[in-house]
Amino acid sequence: MRKTSKSNDEVSVDVTEENVVSAVEPSDSETVKIKEFLQNVLIKMNIDGCEVEANQDGDVIYLNVVGENAAAVIGHRGETLDALQYLCNLLLNTKESTFKRVTLNAENYREKREKILQRLASNLELKVKRTGRAVKLEPMNPYERRIIHTSLQGSKYVTTQSEGQGAARHVVVSPIEQNDILNVPNGPRKTLNFVYRSEKKRRK
Repeated sequence: MRKTSKSNDEVSVDVTEENVVSAVEPSDSETVKIKEFLQNVLIKMNIDGCEVEANQDGDVIYLNVVGENAAAVIGHRGETLDALQYLCNLLLNTKESTFKRVTLNAENYREKREKILQRLASNLELKVKRTGRAVKLEPMNPYERRIIHTSLQGSKYVTTQSEGQGAARHVVVSPIEQNDILNVPNGPRKTLNFVYRSEKKRRK
């Protein structure tokens, strides 16, 4: 398997599955092992002046690239960052090991991207509500699609679903028909309150 991605500076990652498995000497600490692997990959990518910080919380290992050239690790819309994260997960989760997840970050890109997508979801909700037409987003990775779904899951006006296959999988934001609003999970039900007044009371 070959995973290739490019950053804005045309930095490429070209690592085969065999090289991933043999890139790091066995270590008693999986966190140290994956940290050293990523540091070696950055060197091969000619990204200087960067260090890898690592810590583990349960089954998740968090890696963070810091330094003057950390932006080169991100790439166009996080493509290089996602590719490196994929390789780290591939190395860590062999058939003999217990499954663990690696999350890779650089210059708080994940947090910034999440806020951007949340604002996008909010704007799309207003647009779809106003026009009554569905909107198809550009292809996104599972992490970004999940942010859109989560941001709009409580909406009274729109619903979301993922469509497409593989790298072309994307989110579609669609309007909720008026007669379906009462069926929205956890959606507030609208009720009409009638006040009866007799003719005698009105005349008085």
